[in-house]
Amino acid sequence: MAKAQQRGQVIRRKARQVKVGTARAMTGAGRRVRRVQVTLGDLIAAAFDTVGDEARKVAQVVSSRDMTVATGKHIVFVG
Repeated sequence: MAKAQQRGQVIRRKARQVKVGTARAMTGAGRRVRRVQVTLGDLIAAAFDTVGDEARKVAQVVSSRDMTVATGKHIVFVG
């Protein structure tokens, strides 16, 4: 160990910034997406399998913004 580390001092290093090109992000954008037909019951069953037996958490998962983006539909639970 260096002497500075033995005395409890902190060694600061500059963070290296890396530029990421958009070409890498766009490589998968042109692929066709396979459409799958899923029922609302399938989504709820999968949410119960993932979250557990808490209905409130299942409602949060199924009505979340990520699920809206994934399904293209906004699901609202009333009750």
